[in-house]
Amino acid sequence: MSLSRPWLALVLALFCLPLFIGLGREDIGGDEAIYSFAVERILETGDWLEPKSIPNETLPFLEKPPLKFWIVAAPIRFGLLPHNEFGIRVWDALFGALSFIYVFLIGSRLLSGFCGAVAVLVLFGHDPLLFVHGLRSNNMEAALVLAYCGGVFHFLAWTSSKRVAARRAHAFAAGLFFGLGFMTKFVAVVFLPMVLATATVVVPEYRRKFRRDWLLWAGVGAVCLTLVAPWFLWASRQYGSFFWETILREAVYTRFTAYLDPTHVQPWYFYPATLYSRFSDYGSAVLVLAGLVLLLVQTVRRRWPEGLVILLWCGVPMLLISMGTSKLYHYVYPFLPPFALAAGYAVGLASMLAAAPVYRIVQSLQEHAGARWPGAVAAVRRPAVRALLLAIAATAVGIAIITLARGPIRITIGANEVFKNSGVFRPLLIAVVFGLVAGAGRVGTKVIVAVLVMSALPLSAYWQSLDLLDAAEHPMRTARDCIAQVQARTAGLPRGLYVDAPPHALPHAYYYNFRTIRPWTRSESPSPARLERYLYDPEELRPILVWEPTYQDFWHRSDRGEKLARDHTPSPSMIVFGDIVLLLPGPYAACSPEPGG
Repeated sequence: MSLSRPWLALVLALFCLPLFIGLGREDIGGDEAIYSFAVERILETGDWLEPKSIPNETLPFLEKPPLKFWIVAAPIRFGLLPHNEFGIRVWDALFGALSFIYVFLIGSRLLSGFCGAVAVLVLFGHDPLLFVHGLRSNNMEAALVLAYCGGVFHFLAWTSSKRVAARRAHAFAAGLFFGLGFMTKFVAVVFLPMVLATATVVVPEYRRKFRRDWLLWAGVGAVCLTLVAPWFLWASRQYGSFFWETILREAVYTRFTAYLDPTHVQPWYFYPATLYSRFSDYGSAVLVLAGLVLLLVQTVRRRWPEGLVILLWCGVPMLLISMGTSKLYHYVYPFLPPFALAAGYAVGLASMLAAAPVYRIVQSLQEHAGARWPGAVAAVRRPAVRALLLAIAATAVGIAIITLARGPIRITIGANEVFKNSGVFRPLLIAVVFGLVAGAGRVGTKVIVAVLVMSALPLSAYWQSLDLLDAAEHPMRTARDCIAQVQARTAGLPRGLYVDAPPHALPHAYYYNFRTIRPWTRSESPSPARLERYLYDPEELRPILVWEPTYQDFWHRSDRGEKLARDHTPSPSMIVFGDIVLLLPGPYAACSPEPGG
């Protein structure tokens, strides 16, 4: 494998580093609240073996092994990372960046550094992978994606390594990545050895190498078992059948054969249909499909082992997870890289094959012009004239590239529009004509091919993802911190938070973000009397999290609510979080983002 350092530098600058932008600017929510709560309780209790399950402060969390919790909690505990959203999420961004590097390296093995860079571009522009349960939030997916990317790369490197030391290093690295996935989301990583074992059985060359190194792989298996077994043995000894019932039957078997949440039940074609839809949304569906076809043809025609590994990586897991009942799109994240690599392969191969015929056409046109109009050609080849023509061609190329990257260009002076460009064809045609006249045949060919290739890339999806990185959405954190400040500086004000919402209507994000406003007073059923007291009694005022239907019923139907409505009394300041409303009576109105609050 020849490593292209310029392409690697581009991947680091354009795709890896941006993952760290704005990590702390969004509230922790969804499943992220579950895992972040487990981290918080480790830091609070010092109990590393038994993370806790939200919203119970003492119930153990046994659905998944705790390695990811340890990784997040340890540097915060020792003061190496801040104890905030950034410190909690930075590992996921790092895992995502390492995944991108491994995808680039695999693409370089398949074809070229350009192939790997295009594959990373496709992944970066795939919005859900970054922003929905993905590589920038404290979930399990970033570690799992890294486990697959690292495991596949080091397996391929093992197959091609000549030196014994290199083979050992790559084999143990592949095993450690499997261990990372197993101790993070153990069942979801089983497809990694399945894919690699299938490739080893099918490819004669791989079978020979495995027979040669079977003792090495036995050692890798022993090391992995030594690393993953202790916690499982401890949990089994501590909780017995309850542990296995939780981690296997409820978290795995029920999800695969029935459901824990009826909204997760989807038809068998959910994953392929959703993949096609998402890739279409981000402008890469055609590239992915073309790449899969090319990989299949090349794998069969050349008996290409590495192409087979990529096809197995995306095919085997997709087939098996489609047989289950419960389906969520983030389950497919570890299997997106081979689709992206297929797109990179298609673009890289097309660019390589297009250069030669385009150059022949350009050379033929230049020769024809020289024979037909020798005097005119000699005149325009004078240094000053040629420099002017090349400057015009370069400007046209720049306009085409900017249009591809950022969309239509419009320049206005005052109320007058003096220049506009919305497509690539016109500036590219100008660049071709002026470049040909100036005699820039070989360079012009490279530029033409580069612009044509860029026109096929999902660049708009890249800019869309880049624009979303710095989005600031933290209303719960802002409200929580403000409430704490009001209670700290206001003497005699009751402490804590009143919660009037049924458990099913209060997602974990609310407990995680507001749990530090203590004590919590909860109502098992709607209590208009309590709601009225905490809203209007000057000695009982406190912030209230209330289910929106409960609040509407209180305001419009209770005696107090009817009187307030008749008297045109304004409702208290509030922040609406979907079906949950945070009421901010009295001095807490200062925490409302609304004017006057």
